[in-house]
Amino acid sequence: MSEPTALGIDLGTTLSVVAQVNQGGLPVVLPNAEGAPTTPSVVLFDGDTAVVGSVAREALAAEPELVVQLVKRHMGSDWSFDYHGISYAADHVSAIILRKLLAGAQTLAGPVSQAAVTVPAYFDDPMRSATRRAAELAGIQVLGLLSEPTAAALAFGYERRPTGATGVVVDLGGGTFDVTVMDYDGDNLAVRATGGDYYLGGANFDKVLFDYFVEQFHAAHGLDINDPDALSIEECTQISHDWLMRATTAKEALTARERTTVALQAAGLLLRVEVARDAFLTRSRALLDEVSDKILDVMKAADVTPQDVDFVLAVGGSTRIPAVRQCVGEIFGREPDTSVRPDEAVALGAALFAAQRQLEQGGAVRMDDRARDYLENLTITDVAAHTLGITVFDAEPGPAAGADSRPAGSASGRQLMLPLLPRNAPLPFDARQSFYTMRPDERRILVPILEGESLDPELCRRIGAVIIDGLPPFRPEHQEVLVTIQLDRDGILRVAARDVATGLAASTTIVYADQHASPGAAAENAVRAMTVR
Repeated sequence: MSEPTALGIDLGTTLSVVAQVNQGGLPVVLPNAEGAPTTPSVVLFDGDTAVVGSVAREALAAEPELVVQLVKRHMGSDWSFDYHGISYAADHVSAIILRKLLAGAQTLAGPVSQAAVTVPAYFDDPMRSATRRAAELAGIQVLGLLSEPTAAALAFGYERRPTGATGVVVDLGGGTFDVTVMDYDGDNLAVRATGGDYYLGGANFDKVLFDYFVEQFHAAHGLDINDPDALSIEECTQISHDWLMRATTAKEALTARERTTVALQAAGLLLRVEVARDAFLTRSRALLDEVSDKILDVMKAADVTPQDVDFVLAVGGSTRIPAVRQCVGEIFGREPDTSVRPDEAVALGAALFAAQRQLEQGGAVRMDDRARDYLENLTITDVAAHTLGITVFDAEPGPAAGADSRPAGSASGRQLMLPLLPRNAPLPFDARQSFYTMRPDERRILVPILEGESLDPELCRRIGAVIIDGLPPFRPEHQEVLVTIQLDRDGILRVAARDVATGLAASTTIVYADQHASPGAAAENAVRAMTVR
């Protein structure tokens, strides 16, 4: 008996999309309960009910204290939203959004609970783990996490099947920005390098227009809505949300028009502000420079030039901004390809990836034979988005340590981040290296695990530790410790350490979400008990 095809979910910062591969082998977007292809990633807390989508977004201006948006930017952090005495972490709020997406998809796709969920390529491990946890809280059986640019590239290549080609995906969404260079060779898709910024997106361009509104209103009426003495906190919050929504509308209008007019209202005062596309471009220059710099950095890491690139894909709704497309076009000497709809490309690729994983696990999926053959043979090689390593002391080596026990050319006695897994290493990755204890009579060995691009541990994120306890007394210094690090194709990190002399060992699978979910049990129970609509 056949089973429903698994879902592909693009959990976006501002908009989310669900897709599924149909029986003909084509990925299609599943509209939500309101009939729209995209669902705003916004939650309104209303008593025991959580309202997700357009209604929640529209409530921002009137009830901002009850509405959560842009939660994706907080994944893996200690941010929380407090409501009725319960603190909802970012993964809890995301779970509410995912429950809404899943329920809507099931009305069209049947009783399917398996899905692949996408994440920005530059998401670090805590963010990826928090995303997986959110999906599991929503009742989703996660088949895998897939980087958003890779998903978009998969959707693009599915119909074209390029061979011996190199592509660049520029993914500028509502809140995050990714650049990925990848190679196509028939049914093999390999990421060469990736990079980005999880705090750069369409919301930043909205803020540019918002700041312009504030300036113009102050010049016309002498009222600065950001001045805490000019308005109450409640008034300031409501006006700010209203103006930000108008900024978003104006930004979208400027994709088709050279100029637009916005009506602003505050403290009983009115102002009509005209915004020209050229002025928006000028004010957005710093953001556009960031986009250009990231693209060039990733291309350098991939060792490609614009002349080596066969096609450039623009995905994410914010790539519709004419200035962004112009910026990309100036780098590559051509307009980016938008043949796969920017808002839907990631979800379509995620659906293909979900179907591939489903077939890989022996799922009885009814599908066109040619599509099945392609997906069964498809290989996707992703890369590590960040460097992973451990903290070591750069001490003078003893007789047993050897010159390789410390990084060359550094001063004695400093703490350093020693990379074990470099950024852009193909996944899965497996490495091991020996280190040596510094002092005699060490009873406990602590191996801190870091993520970051600096040799200074203070500039890296500590994401976990491996601890070997119960070592015997009177051990001499310079005892060998073997550290193994593994990062699988889904970005799950496993680290182990073994004291060679005694054979004592410890290992850990890094799970981050629990560190930030406070109070976790209360929030999880509230998420499960809350009605979502």
